[in-house]
Amino acid sequence: MTKHIAVLLFLVGCAPQLDYFGNPIELQEDVISLTKMRKDESEKDKFYLTFIEIYGANSTQVSKKKRTLDRYLGLIMKYYGYTEKEILEQKDSNILQPRFYVTVKFH
Repeated sequence: MTKHIAVLLFLVGCAPQLDYFGNPIELQEDVISLTKMRKDESEKDKFYLTFIEIYGANSTQVSKKKRTLDRYLGLIMKYYGYTEKEILEQKDSNILQPRFYVTVKFH
């Protein structure tokens, strides 16, 4: 029985990480990847997005980060039927694991 558990843990550990939409994460290429999306309970059409990001991005990667963010926001807009977006806040957190937090309001 313990052999089966050990094999299962090994296989789960080797599985590729997936973003919020089920796409494989390729941080070297995309710089950020959406891992969590939470809707604001008190304000309609306001979302809190959490991304993992590459540590210590250079200037080229910062422009990729903006393009990837726009791609994710476009995907969310298309999925939920929104036509406009307003980014209310963007914040980086690099304490233990680099995270990028975005608060966005859709219309």
